Amino acid sequence: MKPQVVIALLCTLTASAQQRQPAKGPLRVLESNPRWFTNGTGRAVYLAGSHVWQSLQDNGLLIKGAVSDPPPKFDFDAYLSFLERHNHNFFRLWRWETTKWTDNYTGREVKYCAPHPWVRSGPGLAADGKPKFDLTKFDPDYFDRLRSRVTAARDRGIYVSVMLFEGWEIQFSDGWRNHPFHARNNINDIEADQNGDGSGLEFNTTRDNEMGRRVAELQHAYVRKVIDTVNDLDNVLYEIVNEAFGDSTAWQYAMIRSVKEYENKKRNSIPSA
Repeated sequence: MKPQVVIALLCTLTASAQQRQPAKGPLRVLESNPRWFTNGTGRAVYLAGSHVWQSLQDNGLLIKGAVSDPPPKFDFDAYLSFLERHNHNFFRLWRWETTKWTDNYTGREVKYCAPHPWVRSGPGLAADGKPKFDLTKFDPDYFDRLRSRVTAARDRGIYVSVMLFEGWEIQFSDGWRNHPFHARNNINDIEADQNGDGSGLEFNTTRDNEMGRRVAELQHAYVRKVIDTVNDLDNVLYEIVNEAFGDSTAWQYAMIRSVKEYENKKRNSIPSA
């Protein structure tokens, strides 16, 4: 994970002249060649884009000197304009889970991230000194931003991969101590770090015990809320998780099934293969 622009290329094809038209969809597998997507027109669609880590939440990730709380505001409209100028039509809507962490890539600067999916109502203070999360109540500011940014991208002909979870930070930073699913940071007595080693890797695993089932229930509720928020938009793809550790495979498939089962009930459903 290096501080550079990453060019994302997916096997699909569209003319750049159509770039500024609203994105058509939802994307599905092209029957004549299953390596490609199509948008319902019978033509293949080519997805190409440029990546930044601030496309959804404001955060100081990999930005030298960005240590303010609240974190620096990201100019999302300028980002979309950049994509347009370069005839790009795809980006990942990046998800960051922890509220505060030490960024080793910028000289161990302390960084912050906001907003998050759940309300910080307390009672009590979390490890970062702010009210604890209530993991049963969603924060409308987060989901309003999610919808408005996907909508703005659609109107410029840009497809969005909505990232549901992010696994890198709990492997390679000290972010778990400020993660919403750390017991110190929520009012729901939820602790995903079941072996108590301080890493929280179990957040991206399936655990057949009471706490594991409670964590999974809250995760699935969050996924359903995301789908409720953006499913009717034609430019949406879903990404389960970024860079989760190797033992997360079963959990990832459980999340894939959750997305498909719930999405199949919605207007823009695509029948599962």
